[in-house]
Amino acid sequence: MQGPEDQSAVRIVALQKIASACLLLVAIFARGADGAGAGDDPFKSAVAAWHLADLKDSAGKSDLKIVGSAEVGAKLQGTELQSALAGGNDGSVARIEGGYLDAGQGAGGVLNVTGSSLTISVRLRSPSGNWGAPLFSKHGGHERLVYNLYSTESEISFELGTQGTQGLSRTTIPVAKIGPRDWHDIVCRYDGAKLQIFADGVLLDEAFPNGPLREGNPVPCLIGGESYGDRIKSGWKGEIDHVAVWNRALSDAEIIRLAGGAERAAASKTLYAKDPAPLSPSADLYQEKLRPQFHFTARQWTLRKLNPGMREEGWLNDPNGLIHLDGEYHLFAQCWNKCWIHAVSPDLVHWTELQPAFWEDKRFGTGVQSGGAVLDKDNSSGLSPDPKSPPLVAFWSGNDNRSQCISYSLDKGRTWTKYAKNPVLDHPERDPKVFWYEPGKRWIMVLYGAHSYNLFTSTNLLDWTQQKDSIPDCFECPDLFQLPLDGDRTKQKWVLVRGNGKYSVGDFDGSKFVPETGQLPCDMGPNFYATQSWGDIAGQEGRRVQIAWMRDGKYPDMPFNQQMTFPCDLSLHMLAGSLRVFRKPVREIELLHGKENAWKNLAIKPGAAKPMDVAGDLFHILAEVEMAKGSSLTFFIRGTPVTLTDHSLACNCDPAPLPGGLRTVEILVDRTSIESFANDGEVSISTCFLPTNDAIKVECTQGSATIRSLHVFELDSSWKGTAKP
Repeated sequence: MQGPEDQSAVRIVALQKIASACLLLVAIFARGADGAGAGDDPFKSAVAAWHLADLKDSAGKSDLKIVGSAEVGAKLQGTELQSALAGGNDGSVARIEGGYLDAGQGAGGVLNVTGSSLTISVRLRSPSGNWGAPLFSKHGGHERLVYNLYSTESEISFELGTQGTQGLSRTTIPVAKIGPRDWHDIVCRYDGAKLQIFADGVLLDEAFPNGPLREGNPVPCLIGGESYGDRIKSGWKGEIDHVAVWNRALSDAEIIRLAGGAERAAASKTLYAKDPAPLSPSADLYQEKLRPQFHFTARQWTLRKLNPGMREEGWLNDPNGLIHLDGEYHLFAQCWNKCWIHAVSPDLVHWTELQPAFWEDKRFGTGVQSGGAVLDKDNSSGLSPDPKSPPLVAFWSGNDNRSQCISYSLDKGRTWTKYAKNPVLDHPERDPKVFWYEPGKRWIMVLYGAHSYNLFTSTNLLDWTQQKDSIPDCFECPDLFQLPLDGDRTKQKWVLVRGNGKYSVGDFDGSKFVPETGQLPCDMGPNFYATQSWGDIAGQEGRRVQIAWMRDGKYPDMPFNQQMTFPCDLSLHMLAGSLRVFRKPVREIELLHGKENAWKNLAIKPGAAKPMDVAGDLFHILAEVEMAKGSSLTFFIRGTPVTLTDHSLACNCDPAPLPGGLRTVEILVDRTSIESFANDGEVSISTCFLPTNDAIKVECTQGSATIRSLHVFELDSSWKGTAKP
């Protein structure tokens, strides 16, 4: 006989069952109101669908196996249950705690989907908001991969492999856009020509592979794991409501149905149309332990993550589109074809980073690769409705390596519009550099392709004509500009700089470049790549300022990755009968000068060291030296040597020769970079380093030397007193 408490418990269970049944009926009627009846269940046509009340798929054939920490059959409650039922789910979920579920090849090999159509749907959430692990895959390596849904800490991505195509195609969803802790219906659809990824019924990214799916992949299909031969990668912690695979492309209506209906999808579309609100800057932004203090680095806007990689906020690489406009220097840079980073400065030293200028474009294979920018001061493009407000026009390449596109700004670079008729040029490959050629009254584009630079001309920036002569033996990121010879503006030469930093000096007539020198290095350091330069600086006629990506630096456990070189003035000189480009730090470095420490006529004896009692970790060192033949003088900078001989300079590289002898040296010391310059820029060496101590000293390591003058300026941070955006 049951007591009152037992009877109450029975009544509660009965009421819960009635409530669940009512929720199911509500879900069914809601789906019917969206134009889908109870009989229009997309799961019925799936080759495999797991609702995860148990280990069997909906047809009871393709069983799963639990490996490691995971369970199935956990019950949802309340609004979570209602949301699940609205999408045709059963309210039971798998909880993955670092393990995974092994589906093998599916019953009869059904998970080896063939043909040119595929849809995958996964409903999941991460209660902790932590992602960064596999979700659902048939992987086996990039050249064998068929499909792979995975996550990084900042993105959910889907990869697809097709027959006869190396690598893979990828679509991504920023986690910050959709919410890191919410339930999401992720659907990935391929119809033979277009790969699309949806979140909660909303299309958020697409790519354009073609052809049938790869066949013959023997690795198992895993939920919460990726297989690389004998190695399984796992580690995700979260809940999964369903996983389903179709050998067809679901309709938009079916995808909306999986998301819980048109009303839910419409609400998600409104929400996802908004850019994620920037996070409040961290208290130590720009002051982190290894953050350079006068070399530009990128910040994070919508996430906080240490050690960001390519395409993640905080990463930067190639500089792009350097413009001086109305007293403001604009620096654009790559976040590895994800977006154009954007910063402005009044003086090349103090930078304010703005939110990224523009993001990848799905129409052209996803990316916005490197390029250049111009001020169309006469509005030759007609992109501005008001000729008195000329457009700023940025040129970039799509990830298909042939679509040359433009974005333009009518408010000095604060907001950007992608040209509706992109691409303006369909030609392989990438990195368009555009400038105005005054003698011919036309625009010039230098475009990398097939190990050459191709030349194009235009009168309006929109219609381009290829010139017959290309420039051979070139690679990536071109820059082409004039410099006066030995400061004489009546004697101008053209300088062509390649992506690897090697330059040639010669003549250019608007359609053909004729070199007068071989390829010479702008910089001898190991971390110098992908240069661009500022020209047309108002009030500074003939000035050319160069900056480069100081690549391959290491910044362990920092919220940024990679840095730029410090801006350098370029000049052209005749040296020993040959044309040479010199580069030295811009004079604006003096804006950061603090305390000056000075010495004169230091005779450094063999084996003797002169410690420099200086404070801080940022320095500008200037020295005039007299070196006996065969002698060697070394500045030890926080554990890294900068070595001088009577005829060379070296820092983390082979000695850079100075045939006329070494007279002066200039060294910029930042927290994680050292840039060294000899003889007013005859040689420069850019290098990244990690300090091993705090000592600054100079030592004669061989022979004898005299330092006629030595000035060590302690530097302020570029960010000192700067408001954080």
